[in-house]
Amino acid sequence: MSALATDIFGELADWQAMLDRHAELFTDMTPGSSVAIVPKEGSGIQPGKHVAGLMGAEGAGEMLRWEIVPGGVRAARVPYRGFQEAKVDLLFVADAEAMEKLRGNIGDETLSLMKRQIRSGNIMFFVMRTKYELQDAGYEEFLDTLGLAFLGACR
Repeated sequence: MSALATDIFGELADWQAMLDRHAELFTDMTPGSSVAIVPKEGSGIQPGKHVAGLMGAEGAGEMLRWEIVPGGVRAARVPYRGFQEAKVDLLFVADAEAMEKLRGNIGDETLSLMKRQIRSGNIMFFVMRTKYELQDAGYEEFLDTLGLAFLGACR
């Protein structure tokens, strides 16, 4: 683990404790489901480029992945080499301001803070699976918590 990764995300144990406190959000999710947070600076996003070009963008550094495992959810730092290589269901790309706020406020209000940062545009949200794959994997409650009701009311 690099010192830079610690500076970017804060302490992994703090993230794990936060996830453990919110375990009920993840109980319906299928093991192997995962989301990740990556700093915008290492995401491969180029200023002024169309978002459609991101699929080929190469990233560098690490991402903070939350993966559903039997019995809960596990936080881990893993290498990030770009959108195609991320192998997660949802990807949150946070600018420097959002990363600083998240790192400084890991706790009971972290998900509310993420929701506000998404609404303000400081965190971009990328869906790497279809709506139906996300529904089948049990993401609905988690996404609703973040104010991302894109799954819609019609089923």
